[in-house]
Amino acid sequence: MAQSIESPALDAEISWLDAEVEVSRATYQAYQIMYYAFITLTAVAGLDKFFRVLTTWDAYVSPGVASILHLTPGGVTSLAGLIELAAAITVALKPRIGSWVVTAWLWLIVVNLLTLQSHYDIVLCDLALSAAGVAFTRLSAECN
Repeated sequence: MAQSIESPALDAEISWLDAEVEVSRATYQAYQIMYYAFITLTAVAGLDKFFRVLTTWDAYVSPGVASILHLTPGGVTSLAGLIELAAAITVALKPRIGSWVVTAWLWLIVVNLLTLQSHYDIVLCDLALSAAGVAFTRLSAECN
């Protein structure tokens, strides 16, 4: 007697969002490193927009961005601090979403710095961080 191999029913398709994925220990450790780093560093940067311990953040605000938002450079800095704190909280609670928020925020920072036509070293660092953000989005999709 020959046994037939049945293919899964078409109406029983599993969405890739709902699929269980086995991840290695190293992958999960990489995810944890990125998770805690993106929460901590984004929150520290956001808080420092108010306390100005690390740097004077107003110097990094493009006059064009300030005029579009109808804010002073200090106002833009405060708004950025609030956005970064919200992004850190989003990463902590919903890493799949928060990772994209942080990545998009880094891209906006790059655009702001490019309009200043200076601070190209920070542009490169933020682009590298955004690449890490994209990697974190992939890890959070697998591990969370």
